[in-house]
Amino acid sequence: MIPAVASTPSLVELEAVKIRALATGLRIEPDLLERLGGQEGLTVHEYATTGGITLELPHGMLVNAPFDAPYCATSDLLLRPDGDALVLEAESPAVRIPVRRVLPLPGYLGVLDAADRPVADTTMSHADRIRVSPIDGCAYDCDFCNVARLRYRERPLDQVLAGIEVAIADRALPPTHLLISGGSPSLGNARGQAYFRDLCVGVLRHLRGRTNPDGSPFEVDIMMSARPDGPAFVREMVAEGAAGFSLNVEVHSDEGAARHLRLKHRKSREHLGPMLEEAAALLGADTGRVRSLIIPGLETVEQTLAGVEWLAARGCSPVLSPFRPAPDTALETADPVSEADLRAVLDGTRAIVARTGVLLGPRCVACGHNTLGFPWDLPGWEAA
Repeated sequence: MIPAVASTPSLVELEAVKIRALATGLRIEPDLLERLGGQEGLTVHEYATTGGITLELPHGMLVNAPFDAPYCATSDLLLRPDGDALVLEAESPAVRIPVRRVLPLPGYLGVLDAADRPVADTTMSHADRIRVSPIDGCAYDCDFCNVARLRYRERPLDQVLAGIEVAIADRALPPTHLLISGGSPSLGNARGQAYFRDLCVGVLRHLRGRTNPDGSPFEVDIMMSARPDGPAFVREMVAEGAAGFSLNVEVHSDEGAARHLRLKHRKSREHLGPMLEEAAALLGADTGRVRSLIIPGLETVEQTLAGVEWLAARGCSPVLSPFRPAPDTALETADPVSEADLRAVLDGTRAIVARTGVLLGPRCVACGHNTLGFPWDLPGWEAA
């Protein structure tokens, strides 16, 4: 029997629901799906780990869960109406969680900038963060990612800045910070490496001194692949105002990285450690400003936790980004990671970060919507 909606579900219940949503996705009652605008009104599959519906649950916890992937059809989690409210419920074990709100897609989808270029070609908002992707395509061929299938193209700085300004003005998803991300130029492409450096500097200078309505700084982080001049690059970007870095290990073991990262493992991995260490020296090892995604589900639990140890030893906050088989990737038909493995990775990672003093990232609550982290893992959290 499914229990009545609890006004304040326990943290244990919320963790179990998010773990299940990340592992199995969820189903949406058909009438509710239509009322919410259908699949097109809820998700855009522009990146492998962000397609899905984003829900705000009690205690400020956000979860981004797939709902339209084939494996979601057998999920025990169901999003359905309950009078004028929404609930997320499951039968085994029985749980029923009130949904505070469904986050919308950005209001600028389909909008053109002043030069008649689609804003979404470079810009996408998730929760309170803008992600800009200056490079279409990628020099690397990671089998869990869909970016490499795109034709390689570098967008001009003025297009990126125009998209940023549209996104900052968006009222559907008002942003408070920004992440520079997207594909990577090859290490042998000196012009492409210089382009990315100049693009980052241009964005940082454009937004320097910008503040949010509450007076807090509008911060810019950089997500990128490691490069031979990484420590010098980090120093320059920090001097220009970069607030943080996401330098992603993704798969730590040589065995798993050779299988899933391939070119990136062979070309870029050796440069990752020095970049992480330099960034942590400049921005602090206990601030969460230096983080690295690692993907549970692409190697064993023990190998993932060894990767977490490796990151923590370099002053880097691990971000647990559960594997999801995404459309237009080589692993599209693979099985998602299990709930049991996610629980084991979470428990092991919490022990490691408690011992080493780094944070379980990301440092932004909203940015954790598709990762295995929770508001109560961050310092200063108080129950809402």
